[in-house]
Amino acid sequence: MKKIKEDLKEASRDSETQDSVKSRFRPLEELKRDMAQLDLQVETDVQIMRRLLDQFNSTDLSTEQRLGILQELEYLVHQVDNAQTLCSMGGLSFILQALNSSDVQLQENSALVLGSAVASNPVVQVKAVEEGALQTLLTTLATAQLHSVKKKVLFAVASLLRHFPFAQQHFLSRGGLQVLSELFQKDGGGVLRSRIVTMLHDLISEKELISQPGPVQDPSHEERVRQYSEVSLQGELLEKGWCRLVPQLLQSSEHDFREKALQTLLAMSPVCLDQYRSDRALLGLLQSLRVQYAEMVQSETVLGEEDSYFSEILDLIDSLQVKLK
Repeated sequence: MKKIKEDLKEASRDSETQDSVKSRFRPLEELKRDMAQLDLQVETDVQIMRRLLDQFNSTDLSTEQRLGILQELEYLVHQVDNAQTLCSMGGLSFILQALNSSDVQLQENSALVLGSAVASNPVVQVKAVEEGALQTLLTTLATAQLHSVKKKVLFAVASLLRHFPFAQQHFLSRGGLQVLSELFQKDGGGVLRSRIVTMLHDLISEKELISQPGPVQDPSHEERVRQYSEVSLQGELLEKGWCRLVPQLLQSSEHDFREKALQTLLAMSPVCLDQYRSDRALLGLLQSLRVQYAEMVQSETVLGEEDSYFSEILDLIDSLQVKLK
């Protein structure tokens, strides 16, 4: 009898638990009916991009609506497959049209989309060059009035050139360094100068890295080495006066700008040493900066700080001065 009573109590508790669970969750059949009534449709990224491009091509769209579409596309093309799909849909032509627009906001946002789409994406880089993106970017860079537009276009140019020697050679042959030189000399704040110098440093460094001798590589690597050998970047930098231009960034009060200038001066030293050595303003500035950063490092050492940012800058100055001896 005791066992029967315990079983009955257990069954009662199970029944109460089941009722409690049922009260918290809706029946499956009811959920199915509700979902069917909602007729939910989830768009894929491909469908979204197709819809956005169709909308962008509409003549009835306002500038604000076009900006919204470009912002959505910029988010999507960070994914490699999406950027390639956008190209296959003919999306690059729409982006380049927006870049040619007289509207500043459309220029900025289209440059962002283009830069994001080509970044680390060889398929899209090739397609962009084929559709004339490089020339459009250089033209915009040379004619744009606003600082904000130039920043975004510089981002797109750097993304298009990175790890793409074919585009780099086209950049040089189409007067790209001359466009950058004019931009560099007009920039008073230093932000554009810093971005330009950083881009030059990256281009020099990637060519040096891939050209270094090492173990036997596959045929594709040999082909890339051959392509980079046709990019006469260092010689063009010397010819276009960059050995004199880059040191001007050292006059900035921003430590980050100075660091980027020093890194690029070192990278250009194989072709620029003679000009560096004859540049009294540069030699004097380097010595002045060395004293300044040595004092900063000493002050940090007294405070117990090691491996400081300023010590890294001091090391760059010392390395450059050693080369100049």
